[in-house]
Amino acid sequence: MRNSFKLLYLSFITIISCADDTTSYTVGEDFIEIESRVIISDTLSVKASTIQLDSIETSNSNVLLIGAFEDSEFGKINSTSYLNLKPSDYAINNDAVYDSIGVILYYNRYYHGDTTQVQTYKVHEIIEDFEPSDDSGSSFYNTSSLNYSKIVLGEINFTPYPNKKDSIYIPLNSEFGKSIFTKIKEDDIENSVDLDKLFKGITIQSQETGNTVLGFNKQSIVMRMYYTVNSEYNENNEYFKEFKIGGYNNFFNNIIHDKLGTPLQSITNSEENISTLNTNNTAFIQAGTGLNMRIEIPHIKTYNELEKNGTIISASLKFHPTIKSYESNSIGADSLKIFVVDQKNRFIKQLTGLNGSPSYAKLQKDNDEFNSKYFYSVDISSFVEEIQQTPVDLNYSLLFQFPNSNNSLNKIKIYDSTQKNEKMKVDLTYLLY
Repeated sequence: MRNSFKLLYLSFITIISCADDTTSYTVGEDFIEIESRVIISDTLSVKASTIQLDSIETSNSNVLLIGAFEDSEFGKINSTSYLNLKPSDYAINNDAVYDSIGVILYYNRYYHGDTTQVQTYKVHEIIEDFEPSDDSGSSFYNTSSLNYSKIVLGEINFTPYPNKKDSIYIPLNSEFGKSIFTKIKEDDIENSVDLDKLFKGITIQSQETGNTVLGFNKQSIVMRMYYTVNSEYNENNEYFKEFKIGGYNNFFNNIIHDKLGTPLQSITNSEENISTLNTNNTAFIQAGTGLNMRIEIPHIKTYNELEKNGTIISASLKFHPTIKSYESNSIGADSLKIFVVDQKNRFIKQLTGLNGSPSYAKLQKDNDEFNSKYFYSVDISSFVEEIQQTPVDLNYSLLFQFPNSNNSLNKIKIYDSTQKNEKMKVDLTYLLY
């Protein structure tokens, strides 16, 4: 059936044009005896809602997200980074003299919020083993955290310039650095196992009352220990040893999301959907927090029953972000990733096209002489075909999220099917024969 679906689509694509309402075309008058009609319809109902995943993996993120902000609709966000840092070797010259230690954070130019405000970052030492606590013991998530000392190792007040400066430097407690330096120099620390007994990592936190989240390159973050080695043969006697994020599970972002007082506060677990009818006719998507848009198309299975002889030859979904979303530059992505989920929002698979490649909802701009509107569109023909051709009622829906959803806190709102000019809709091309 999949091959015939493709063939029908290719056969009639040359005679199909766009239409807002149901439109019919007569085809094949000169070469087949039975009259056929191609109908384009956008009358199929669409139900949109918002869900929140219980957790998303952040140990595989490429970005440190540090900061806090508050949004009246999305809620309060506070993001903190946890780092397990290791040097490339454990050798320090016997004549070395300790100087200082600090953390260098390199901007990746991502920011969310007001960068004109002064930020305060504090560094604390982690006091438990840097190991995941999930059942598999393999990953950290946005809900993960580790115990840390309340004593501040280092602190900085600064005004961020993510597009002008490359880094910020946070000086750390001198005695903390000297302790690690001395034990490496005296061979009390010879490997990562020895180091873990003394130093398990750091967490970098911002003030909870801030209104900015900044992104920093994970691969460039270093804790740098400075020292000198006096030598009559070398005028440049200044050295340093760098501690960097090592393997896969040596870093994660903890992202606390407080929805109290927002339209989304009733969502308590990933099996719950909050309809757009309860959120001012808009659905929510946000990276980092697990907010996803869910779209249900209830009558796909029975659509063919409206006509005795016919078949759907293509289907596409179109929806619009709210004006505030794209005017605030918070979208941050020109496409959305799509998954097929069941009635409990459990992931079945990533949506693919008829050719088997992953499908994405692409952001486009519709320009006319009176208006310019952004919208997302995606071909969902393969999804429709699967629902129609499977004997049982699959009760599947589509879930939309940002690509690389653990690398930012970007957010977007989507109009549902109740809107007049920015209506969410499914366009079906239907062949009657």
